[in-house]
Amino acid sequence: MEKKQPGRKKKMLNDSETLDKIVALGSQGLTSGQIARCLGVSWSTIDRRRKEFGEIEEAIKKGEALGISRVANALYESATIDKNVTAQIFYLKNRSENWADRQEVVANFDLANLLSQAHGRILAPASDALELHSSIDSARGRTNVHPDERTSQNAPGEARDDLDDPDGRTGGRADGRADEDPDDLTGGRA
Repeated sequence: MEKKQPGRKKKMLNDSETLDKIVALGSQGLTSGQIARCLGVSWSTIDRRRKEFGEIEEAIKKGEALGISRVANALYESATIDKNVTAQIFYLKNRSENWADRQEVVANFDLANLLSQAHGRILAPASDALELHSSIDSARGRTNVHPDERTSQNAPGEARDDLDDPDGRTGGRADGRADEDPDDLTGGRA
């Protein structure tokens, strides 16, 4: 008496009857996983067998092609015989490049050049402001003024006091009161 092997019996899936089933199931639009379930095996089994046996892979591809062919023929008949406008549009969009919704755009960018240009645009306003201050200082007869000293109309190092009025009051208000602090949310009642 022969001893039985442990585990389930190995399903090879490459016999002609099973291959015909695979073609028929594939033509109905089933995926490899769905075909596996219909044959009573796991997806990993059918995946392993299709790598082992080329005829299983061919049967799956033949089934897919047969299914696509059937749908394409039905779509074509619907578009031409039944005069279905939606089918006509769908057919044209998927079969002709001139009718496609998708258009391939190829763009080549020199990223280093773009970054350099952007850097120049960002720094240009700051250098323009420095040039403006330099030209104002030159017009006032001052040269080589440090940017922090540009606020002074007097000698370098003195604080600017533009807000002095002719009467000698400081603070810029006609009533002589001190300017309000814009950051003071208490309204001066601290």
